Amino acid sequence: MNSQFTISSKSISVIVHPKNAGTISHIGRTQSPESNVLAWYEWNDIKPVPFEATEGESHVNWLSRYRGGWQFLTPNAGGQCTHLGRVHPFHGDSSNGPWRVTESASDKLTMEITCTQSLQVTRKLSLHANKPILSIATTIQNITAHRQEIVLVEHAAFQGSSTGLVSAPPESHWSMAPGYEEEGVTSLIWREAGRNKPDLRNPLQRGDKTERMVYLDKGNEGWVHFTDSGRRVGAKLLWDKDVFPYLWYWQERNSPAAPFNGRAEMTALEPASCLPGDTLAGASGAKRSTFIEPWARYSFSVEVELD
Repeated sequence: MNSQFTISSKSISVIVHPKNAGTISHIGRTQSPESNVLAWYEWNDIKPVPFEATEGESHVNWLSRYRGGWQFLTPNAGGQCTHLGRVHPFHGDSSNGPWRVTESASDKLTMEITCTQSLQVTRKLSLHANKPILSIATTIQNITAHRQEIVLVEHAAFQGSSTGLVSAPPESHWSMAPGYEEEGVTSLIWREAGRNKPDLRNPLQRGDKTERMVYLDKGNEGWVHFTDSGRRVGAKLLWDKDVFPYLWYWQERNSPAAPFNGRAEMTALEPASCLPGDTLAGASGAKRSTFIEPWARYSFSVEVELD
């Protein structure tokens, strides 16, 4: 993988790969892989495709570099799309190019990237002095004289295993993405999970089912919790529900597709400003996109606290 930066306090350690799309590969009490709450795989047999690879294959290019961890997606998220005459790659420019480190210290890191020659994106990662908390403050500045339209997703993939458990607000409402219906059910309230309804709290149980995609669409309280009793790791993810009114919940369970090839388990919990499958073009049509006025800044933060 590309060069990495490590920031640490007495309670938490974080590893970041700015050149690899600003990916966070490790959040743990220590730098030991056993303490990592994120899913991260060091696959050497799948070679990363260059960023400038063939247009139209952006999902293949992206997956060739994907090893898990946490990426930030903007101005697009999901499939490649064309919006207002501009082609946006799979999961957006921010997760398809290298970031520049502008400031680094033992307990903080600032990096930035310019997207579509119109958006200056800055991410400031900082650690709490006494608690196992990572805070990520993001500012997106429109550096043009024209209004810019975006979607936003915090693409965080936590560990996945048979002993994983997800907790969410009891009254929150969840919908299965099209094509991912389970047991004939298309939606449920979280407190109904496992009560004659699919058990979203636990990993997929059916051996022939390798993926899950559901999303929180109502009752968002700005938090979700993941724990893995077998590996003795866990974390609470917190976000601004006005910025991220949805949460994508994706489970990968030994899918035979590349790059996983049957060897990965992940529980992705992704605060999002749009629905899965929207893309920027779809979100715009559904009025789920975000606008940034000329020269204006749009700022928000997310936080992770380890158990």
